[in-house]
Amino acid sequence: MLHREETGSGDPLILVHGAWADGRHWTRLASELDGFRVISYDRRGHGRSGGTHEGIATDVEDLADLIDWLKTPAHVVGGSLGGSIALRLAAAAPSAFLSLAVHEPALPPPGSDAPSPPDQMPTPREFAESSLGDGAWDRLTAEERQGFEDNGDVWRAEIGEAQPFDTGALAGFDHPLLVTIGGDSPPFWRQMADAIPGAAVATIPGAGHLPHLTHAREYAQVLRDFASAGAAPR
Repeated sequence: MLHREETGSGDPLILVHGAWADGRHWTRLASELDGFRVISYDRRGHGRSGGTHEGIATDVEDLADLIDWLKTPAHVVGGSLGGSIALRLAAAAPSAFLSLAVHEPALPPPGSDAPSPPDQMPTPREFAESSLGDGAWDRLTAEERQGFEDNGDVWRAEIGEAQPFDTGALAGFDHPLLVTIGGDSPPFWRQMADAIPGAAVATIPGAGHLPHLTHAREYAQVLRDFASAGAAPR
């Protein structure tokens, strides 16, 4: 059984974490998402969840099972590889969603090769600071640091298995869809966002690839506004 945590009340909003991460990295963001029943979980083989990592197809099935357990469609927010997982489910089962917001989803374009795992693993501190900036490790909470420390091995497996995804498969997704990008992120994330049909695009000023750890309040405001509008009668 996957480890999950809930806060708040209202329409369900599920947080899907990326690689070298687990649900502990959503704590700052979850605390800012008032007005929703926020559900975060550790993907299979990550953090406090049992089992072993079995690949992205299983991650998609696990997310579908979580929404089935809720017995109602949900707002879904995914970051990086978590965004890729959520987009794949959105293409396969759009009725599971109230809305979908993804931040810089890891989506190798068709015809590209997945990156090879590095010969030498970075330390958790090195990985965190490469994503968050020099000195960021010391600004993380003990739980956030533990989340990085617990997930290096499965990251090595995940980085070599990313499968290309045809964003055209989302043409049938008829719910609100948002792609967020960090204002300080490289330009290719904007190019990736523009390749997703029907998606609105929002920039989080000053943020990078992990805004839930660096700009939680600003990121939450974007998500609240988007999800609330998506839930309103149309």
